[in-house]
Amino acid sequence: YENLDLSAGKGNGIMKKLIRKQLCKIEQINLGGRGGLTKFLVMTETGQEILGVKGKKQIGRGAGFEHGFWQDKIRGHFKEQGYKAEIEKNLNSKFLDVGIETEKGIIAIEIAISSEHEKENIRKDIEAGCEKVIIACKDNAVLEKVENIIKELSNENKTKVKTCLLTEILKLSVEELI
Repeated sequence: YENLDLSAGKGNGIMKKLIRKQLCKIEQINLGGRGGLTKFLVMTETGQEILGVKGKKQIGRGAGFEHGFWQDKIRGHFKEQGYKAEIEKNLNSKFLDVGIETEKGIIAIEIAISSEHEKENIRKDIEAGCEKVIIACKDNAVLEKVENIIKELSNENKTKVKTCLLTEILKLSVEELI
């Protein structure tokens, strides 16, 4: 609104019209804190076609806006710390949501919007040779389910896996992950 010098009322009117015409949609993500859900206005493929612009391709291999959003945030956070962090890092034919190269080896960060695939992700990440696997969970319900999955692991593998909330991972250093 600021860039176009629009009032909040006029801007909201335009936004609602774009959504009605299915040119944009709203995605909501909990970024923590007391603010509740943060809303993002995202252009649809139809909107991109009409404007003749190419949108940012989903990097997260079709996992959805929220998953891709967190991949980008996490990669940026650890890049700022001076580490090589890569989205969909391929390690021995296993794609890590975010892979971080450290002196001690590769840290895999798996983004758990749900706990559905986490048992397999953990197994495959360890088999691929990850030094550490961090499961960053959307909320406490997912965190609890993932922690129950970890309880079933062998003692050796349990030491390689950690959990945290997505809203907390951006406060951690690589040293704290290890």
